[in-house]
Amino acid sequence: MSTNFSVQKVGHTRKIQSILSEVDNSKDMEAHKAESMIFKRLLEPGLFLLKLYFASRNQGDYGKTIETAQGQAVRGRPNAKTYFSIFGKIKVSRYLYHTDKETFAPLDILLNLPIRCYSYFLSEMFNLLNIKDAYSEGVLFVKKFFGQQISVSASETISGESSSGYEDFYEPGKNLKETEEKKDFTAVSFDGKGVPMIKKEAVKITGRQGKGRKKQKKKESLAGARYNINANIRTADEVANNPVYPEKKENEKNNKKEKAQNIRYINSIAKPKKEVTEEIHEEIKNENFIRTPLLCLMDGSLYCGIS
Repeated sequence: MSTNFSVQKVGHTRKIQSILSEVDNSKDMEAHKAESMIFKRLLEPGLFLLKLYFASRNQGDYGKTIETAQGQAVRGRPNAKTYFSIFGKIKVSRYLYHTDKETFAPLDILLNLPIRCYSYFLSEMFNLLNIKDAYSEGVLFVKKFFGQQISVSASETISGESSSGYEDFYEPGKNLKETEEKKDFTAVSFDGKGVPMIKKEAVKITGRQGKGRKKQKKKESLAGARYNINANIRTADEVANNPVYPEKKENEKNNKKEKAQNIRYINSIAKPKKEVTEEIHEEIKNENFIRTPLLCLMDGSLYCGIS
């Protein structure tokens, strides 16, 4: 361990002692404020401990040469890689090794470092947040509670690449070109869903009522979705014959069906319908509808439209 890290270790030991002292002197502080203070103060020592973890790996120096499947690899110079963790950014220095055909960092393989800078733990958090809310909501959450500034586009990239990895994992024979293939249409869909409410629970729902509308035994949630999909081309005869000859429909199930991609789904009772449609509108407003025409599917529910 370098002298610099030893000095930093002493400094962070003192910071931990300082946190202990603050906790001891916070008798009049409200519990939730004390909890918030402790959590935020522990993030900085967490970043330092992660730096210690990487420093103990000796920059991935495994000698002047190592044997690989491609032959002997020769050690080159150290190269820095950014690692964006939940505690903050770290520069990870590791040696590169070279064969006749490729250059690689053995430490990246040993520690399973991500191809991009975002740690898998941070990516997992964004994936869970982005399933529920818009990308911007996840960005605000991480900034508020962890103090990390990440752009909305980066959040979208993290989730997009994670979903591609999921598809690749479960379909190992899938061609990469097929994954990158552009879809024919951008589609949005809105559907009002009646949700029976228990009277006691209905009182807790704070969704705003439309003008002149009364509370009902059912609450209507608006489900909104956006996705990209290829056209399912059928002839007029195929469409007409389905109700007449339902057995033919079974044969169609054996045919390859197009799968929707880049799916974003929202379903909320508490959010006003206008807010749900506007969130979906934000998701598609920068799409090129000349290249991928927009399809809109909706029921007759009030305010199931986008401007």
